[in-house]
Amino acid sequence: MEERSEQTYEIVRGNRVVITAVVATYNEEQHIGRCLQDLLAQQHVGGEIEIIVVDGTSTDRTIDVVRSFPEYGTKIRLLPNPHRLQVYAWNAALEIAQGEYFAMILAHSQYSPTYFAACLEVMARTRADAVGGVQHPCGEGLIGEAVAWCMSSAAGIGNARYRYTDDEEESDSVFSIFTRTKTLRAAGGYDVRMPFDEDSDMNYRLRKNGAKLVVSPRIGVRYVVRHSFKALAKQMYRYGYWRRVTQLKHAGDVPLRVYVPATLVAALALSAALAVTPLRLVGALVPGVYAAMLLAATICSARRAGSAALIVPAALVTMHLSYGLGYWVALARVRTLPHAARGHTAAR
Repeated sequence: MEERSEQTYEIVRGNRVVITAVVATYNEEQHIGRCLQDLLAQQHVGGEIEIIVVDGTSTDRTIDVVRSFPEYGTKIRLLPNPHRLQVYAWNAALEIAQGEYFAMILAHSQYSPTYFAACLEVMARTRADAVGGVQHPCGEGLIGEAVAWCMSSAAGIGNARYRYTDDEEESDSVFSIFTRTKTLRAAGGYDVRMPFDEDSDMNYRLRKNGAKLVVSPRIGVRYVVRHSFKALAKQMYRYGYWRRVTQLKHAGDVPLRVYVPATLVAALALSAALAVTPLRLVGALVPGVYAAMLLAATICSARRAGSAALIVPAALVTMHLSYGLGYWVALARVRTLPHAARGHTAAR
């Protein structure tokens, strides 16, 4: 396919640009095609949608897939992100966004045809400053199915309501934020000192400025989870590490659920130390209670996860310990916010 010049980009529209949908990518060959199809199929938004893909120098066929769409160069724009990290992608798109509304889009998520229409409706009806959907995890293979269950249960992610609530409600955070472009610009864009958890940072900053954030199950989005323990451990370690950094910036605003995995890691370490002392029975208390929780989670997951329920304990242990370890490492290493984000991936 003939390559179109990025400099000659001009969105084809008969009406105003209502929404700027921004997709940050890095090696998303497997998912970017489906993501763009979902965005192009959006209905009932009352105007045009511009799609800006900001690619962090992918080494697979991500860029080729983007350029293969007939809408490339018209409704779809491709921008380079030499920094690779998502935080730079959001800011790059924010600078040139034409839409009244700004939508943070994850390439490995699946969006219903009425996703944006639901965002607009919920935002107008609730008078929210930002909205987000309930994240419905989906996975590939037994490990992926087990991780998907863990990601949508209190056993896996505590009281992060945007991951499993059946009710429309105010929240401390929203998944894949949908808000007015001017709201993000007034906030100064995303903080490049936060290479990860920059979305939570933005949520906290908006709330400190009096913004109302609403999560709604009417907004349909499916999130493709990691399908290997190695990838899951890496993801959760990073979450735990950067949540501690977020805490440095927003002391008192980070929810209590953040501390649970770190407390578990510390308690298990103490139990291991007590195992060689006369207090070994006391030391066995925490592992015993935790094992009982894992058993209960296995039983509860059986109906929905099927045979993957047998893997749920391993997925939960991977999530909890990786997150907790990441938090403790950051606590030991990080005393102040870094000057700027540096990293190796744009993927969530």
